Amino acid sequence: MDAFSEIAVFTRVVDLGGFTRAAEQLRLTPSGVSRIVSRLEARLGVRLLNRTTRSLSLTDEGAAYYERCTRILAELEDANATLARASVTPRGRLRVDAPVAISEFVLGAALPRFLERYPEVSIDLTVRDQLIDPTAEGVDVVIRLAAARDSELISRNLSRARSILVASPAYLAAHGRPRTLASLREHTCIAYLSSTGPLPWRLKGNAGEMSYVANARLVAGSGNVLTRAAVAGLGIAQTFEYHVAAELSRGELEIILEEYEPEPRTVHALFARQKSAVPKVRVFIDFLVELFASTTAELSGRKKRR
Repeated sequence: MDAFSEIAVFTRVVDLGGFTRAAEQLRLTPSGVSRIVSRLEARLGVRLLNRTTRSLSLTDEGAAYYERCTRILAELEDANATLARASVTPRGRLRVDAPVAISEFVLGAALPRFLERYPEVSIDLTVRDQLIDPTAEGVDVVIRLAAARDSELISRNLSRARSILVASPAYLAAHGRPRTLASLREHTCIAYLSSTGPLPWRLKGNAGEMSYVANARLVAGSGNVLTRAAVAGLGIAQTFEYHVAAELSRGELEIILEEYEPEPRTVHALFARQKSAVPKVRVFIDFLVELFASTTAELSGRKKRR
């Protein structure tokens, strides 16, 4: 392994806070990562990391070396990006991170079309709802319902995501159609399970947007499960419109209490500034813009027909 590769492993260990997480991302074993760092320390003749069974920290020399290394690697990445601009053919492995629902309901069916269009590109898709640092985790493009918090990231707006309340015709026939927020208390609800617990519904009240804690008989961390349960007549669910577009079109679900819908949220594509000129990233961003524009147009057409 050359000196730059050793430096890259060392900085990744520091960025991720340990050998195990770095090994997972680099697709190496923790012991292998530890040996690489030890080899780098031996070559430099100085200890870079303080190691205990429970923690890892930089020595003073290690902190100074890490700072210099991160600048060097950033310059190297910029140089690689500059060379990539000369390539007109997108190629290589593209690492994408997207929320569960968007992956299931939007990306899943569309990615084969992208890969057919660009046969020299491969995709690693990570599916999770947590906010991440794409630079630290080596991700090229992140899709989230949140704008960039890091000034080094570019945020591209993809679409507006309408949040709606839905129930099946059978459920509404059996239990009645709620007309007010207060009447929701009389109904069975279905809620999404996030990493912090059941997710409150976002609704629009008299004083603006509010959180509503639903009386949920079913709480699940899968948009597919919530949709299937709502179609089966279990109760009322809050979801994004594009999650249930097909069910609405087929009449399996109906939108209720539209006057209490919160403001739509915006779907963003986030990527590092230095990656904006990389062909595989550039064409994927263009593909996402095209994909979400067609999805929005389709939803608007279905809304007019209802």
